[in-house]
Amino acid sequence: MKIIVVGVGKVGATLVESFVKEKHDVCVVDTDSERVNFVVNSFDANGIVGGGLERQVLIDAGVMTADFLIACTSQDEVNILCCVLAKKLGVKNTVARVRDPKYFAEMENMREDLGLDFAFNPELQTALEIAQVLKFPSAKNVESFAEGKALLVEFDILANNPIIGKTLMRITGEYGFKLLFCMVRRGDKVFIPRGDFIVEKNDTVFIIAKESELTNFSKKLKIFHPRAKSVFIVGGGKVGYYLAKELLSLGINVKIIDKDKERCEKLSQELYGATILCGDGTDQDVLDEENLKGSDGCVTLTGIDEENVIISLYAQQKGVDKIITKIDRPSVSQMVKKLGLETVFSPRNVIANHIISYIRASQARSEDGIDVLYKLHDKVEAAEFTVSESFKEQYVPLSELKIKRDVLVGGIVRDGEYIFPSGETCFKAGDRVIIVTTLSHVRELQDILRNPTENLKSNKKQ
Repeated sequence: MKIIVVGVGKVGATLVESFVKEKHDVCVVDTDSERVNFVVNSFDANGIVGGGLERQVLIDAGVMTADFLIACTSQDEVNILCCVLAKKLGVKNTVARVRDPKYFAEMENMREDLGLDFAFNPELQTALEIAQVLKFPSAKNVESFAEGKALLVEFDILANNPIIGKTLMRITGEYGFKLLFCMVRRGDKVFIPRGDFIVEKNDTVFIIAKESELTNFSKKLKIFHPRAKSVFIVGGGKVGYYLAKELLSLGINVKIIDKDKERCEKLSQELYGATILCGDGTDQDVLDEENLKGSDGCVTLTGIDEENVIISLYAQQKGVDKIITKIDRPSVSQMVKKLGLETVFSPRNVIANHIISYIRASQARSEDGIDVLYKLHDKVEAAEFTVSESFKEQYVPLSELKIKRDVLVGGIVRDGEYIFPSGETCFKAGDRVIIVTTLSHVRELQDILRNPTENLKSNKKQ
């Protein structure tokens, strides 16, 4: 597909990198020649120096024959108007980055009038993912499928964990829980494991199940932490605002600290029920005075990676149960993991997954396109599909489907209930199917089958 990215700051550059890996034809547009040169030299992309509101610049970028234009400059108004102009010039699909809460709230009503196909908000999406982890703090990271009916969680297997040295088959049998180990990361290697796979110390395991099963399992392993009741947020920017709003809606007590007095005043007006503090989140005395130690969770969201790391390490020293650190620079993210800060979020990576999921869905040849995409690793993805009426392999047991190698069915959500997959399990129209795979470019459910024509069965219900 031909994709034009207007604005190649942090988010734009990350999107370009992801699109190039997906084998798309990418052209970038930015008024900053250094940014354009950096992206062009770093990735296999074309570049044009100019503004996204300049008609000729968009024409030179190939807007008339492009499949997508994604506007992600730092200005919402520019992004929206750029999409309007691009649509008039013939681009098939437009996507705009809209960060302002007031603008974003109106996007649903304005999209059709503006010719805008999709709007994304990196800060909001990041906040929602952080909130998901705080709802299930036993895990290192959490991804929700089918509106939360199934969770994919990440656990580190530390010393003295009772499942060390046991096969996955023994673990599920011994504990009696319906859990699917869908991936294991061991050092630089990743595995989609079989039942005879043996868990070792320092493995990172990814498990799919419904929340109740995961809760009971984490209790058995003595790694259970109850849902956070109070959260200390350092940094009152857009991510902090969206996160606080989400946590307050869940009945969680929120305390936000920020150095900017004007920002604090605005937050105090917009976040009813939150405690807003004007102060330096890197000041140990301030953190102690405001009882950081008494919080169930600490989320560091300042604009400086190093500050976030320092504050998170101090919260760790104080014994805060769940610590979440926002990191923008990939190089810092790698170092942070060695410091023992397990839960790290990057808005640019969150939104890259979000946009790729949307583009993959638009590429689907049928109604069985991808709904949710989550990258477990550079080479492993978890995706959610909805089974359509036209899917021909309905009612065929999984044991009879010719599923490609390196594809794992992680579960099915049917009528609001998670179904643990077995050989007798079948796909039915309306099912939400979770797939884990190392295969690239899986865009629809049919892509997981080796030879669909060999799988055709009568659609007689069993």
